[in-house]
Amino acid sequence: MKISIVTVCLNSEKTIKTTLNSIASQTYKNIEHICVDGGSKDKTIDIIKKTNKKLIIANGKGIYESINIGIKNCTGKWILILHSNDFLNDSKVIEKMISKLKNDLSIYHGDVVFFKDNYFKDIVRTYKFPNYNASYLKFGLIPPHTGSFISKKVYRLVGLYNPEYKIAGDFDFFLRCFKNFKIKPVYTNMLISRMQTGGISGKNLLSYWVSTKEIYQSIKKNKLLSNIIFIFSRVPIKIKQFILLNKNFYNTKFEYKTLYNNKEQPSYFELIKKIQNFDTRNNFILSALNLAFLGSFCKGEITHSKNFFCWPDGIYSKKFFNNIIKIPGRDLLIKIKLDKKIKRILVLGNLSLIGKEFLIKQYNLPIKNFILPYGDVKIILKSLKNIKIKKNDLIFITLPTPKQEQVAIKLSKSLKNYKIICIGGSIAIASGSEKPVPAYFSNYEYIWRLRYETIRRTKRLLSTFFWYLKGKYLSNDLKKINVDVIE
Repeated sequence: MKISIVTVCLNSEKTIKTTLNSIASQTYKNIEHICVDGGSKDKTIDIIKKTNKKLIIANGKGIYESINIGIKNCTGKWILILHSNDFLNDSKVIEKMISKLKNDLSIYHGDVVFFKDNYFKDIVRTYKFPNYNASYLKFGLIPPHTGSFISKKVYRLVGLYNPEYKIAGDFDFFLRCFKNFKIKPVYTNMLISRMQTGGISGKNLLSYWVSTKEIYQSIKKNKLLSNIIFIFSRVPIKIKQFILLNKNFYNTKFEYKTLYNNKEQPSYFELIKKIQNFDTRNNFILSALNLAFLGSFCKGEITHSKNFFCWPDGIYSKKFFNNIIKIPGRDLLIKIKLDKKIKRILVLGNLSLIGKEFLIKQYNLPIKNFILPYGDVKIILKSLKNIKIKKNDLIFITLPTPKQEQVAIKLSKSLKNYKIICIGGSIAIASGSEKPVPAYFSNYEYIWRLRYETIRRTKRLLSTFFWYLKGKYLSNDLKKINVDVIE
């Protein structure tokens, strides 16, 4: 049985590869993937063409008109709508769903989760309706559209999407299915897809108002007994989707494979070969590319972010370029040249008096230290809300990897101007408050540091090394890192 997947895209070069990879990696192979492009001006069309997917150019068409074009070209018995910033949860989604598709006059739906930015595992909302029935329509509620498998027979019976709607065309379609044609939805108890936040329906308050208005119009047009108060009452129901989260449960079977290379997309990270030449005038996050970084990346704890740079810290950076010379964090502190506009240094995390004196002597700038609480990143970020970060501040974060990178990325999302260096314990070593690393341990500092807090650090090292090996030999996660060297 053939499954058709329709993807509508417009200027989606940053996300379309994720969608394509999730479909291409499915264990069930009788899949037809149709991409309908609304007139992209970036590299979206070139990326799709190189994957040999069926591409339809629909310049200037709206989202639902584009979906209709895709459906008309489908030859599969069942159809899934998967947008260009969404992707299937794992490689067996279609295979598992096939066994459940029994009645081709039903709509089979599963769960959808929403993630923020590029953090695939950072779930901020779940969208599921295990007991959905037509009575929910009066509240403006429907099953997740991108989590629904709809047979072509249903589209022939009910009709396609009304292109007059900008946002609520999926609601109008489901309303006609469930009310006018008495089609019964079937819940499959499966996590179907992951969606990136900030889509057309949840972009801002204006989009929410437009969707509410269109839902009301559809309800009136189809003569469903409801009112605007009922429709607005869907808000507390949706709030539950943000509160009742079980990230570990939804991340247990999460799987993402890279089959298409990332050459068409911007590099994940840029590696600084000569730190003395690094330009500190513009926004940046600077972190050490070492075993801890790579292991955390494979585990999904670190991901790409805008203006993210690395310096080579150890032999593991040689995986990307053999002629790279290690730059210890203590050397970076001495060699990096700060922009004259930097007026203060903020140290987030531990800083000894000796370390503070070292920074003052090295940079001749005021030093402000904020001790961070012990705990996960959310607790740490909450403690930063009362810290006033100024435009001309340089931020050093002295947390272990990956916490310092996670904090840095979150800060970069909330600040217009930011200059952040994830320095770990290097200030302590450079200042002499911690014993320097012997030369014969220069490439294996993580082993040298096991002499303190041995049990905790050993556990962390073993975990990091496990994820590194898994990413290198089993899941190929390391292949997702595309590094450019900057002289």
